Amino acid sequence: MKGIRKRILIGCMSIVVLLFFSGMVSLYELNHMSKDIQSILDGSRKGIATSEGILTSLRENDKAVVNYAIAKELTAIPSINESLTLIRERIADARSKSNQLVYVSFDSLSMTIDRMEENVQRLLRSRVVDAEILGDTLQLKVVSFNGAQWYRKNYAPLYDEATLRVLDVMTNEHNALTPQAERLSNNAYRAVTPVFISLLIMILILLVFYFFIMFYIGRPIININKALDDTIRYKVPFIVKGECRDEVLGIKEKLESLFKNPRIMK
Repeated sequence: MKGIRKRILIGCMSIVVLLFFSGMVSLYELNHMSKDIQSILDGSRKGIATSEGILTSLRENDKAVVNYAIAKELTAIPSINESLTLIRERIADARSKSNQLVYVSFDSLSMTIDRMEENVQRLLRSRVVDAEILGDTLQLKVVSFNGAQWYRKNYAPLYDEATLRVLDVMTNEHNALTPQAERLSNNAYRAVTPVFISLLIMILILLVFYFFIMFYIGRPIININKALDDTIRYKVPFIVKGECRDEVLGIKEKLESLFKNPRIMK
């Protein structure tokens, strides 16, 4: 394959290869960006679910402690122990799946839960609530226990602190996703950059292609058409100004031969 067809094919293939390359690079970066987005969303959902689970267990423990210490319901004792066990299990499970940057927050939360459990277990071991219930039942004189005062002084502050610790865990979980978010931003730039570069290169190729079309085809055809018009109208010799190449040169030479030997038309 020679001449104009070869040059046109090379120009078109260059554009196709450039589009294919930029498309592949963009798809590759977009795939990475999609994975990062999914990772960030999963991390965010996991952090929210973890915090909600721990807060739910804390509320269940709070309700059970209120029922035992204030409402003096002995049936709440199993709920107290079960909710404390569940809190520890959820903290341990969340800590094992979290980023190392969040370990300190989980440790602080665990220490708060330790102090809260210590106070609750001390109350359970003292059996003052049991004694007061038994005294009321048997009409015996026992030391009065103010459950509401104990709750406000010994349990409520630790409950509030534990709630704040859980919120700290949630905040730090989100902060741990910041590097991934920054990488996502970089991936977005990398995904767009090849397309932008390809666009600039394609504009350059199209300008070169335009110059090629005009230089090799457009201008020679215009010159041949003008020479034909002058020859037919003014009976002047067929002379084409400018340079012709490849197939256009062949057309020019055939026309010159035709005008030099009119008998060829007969």
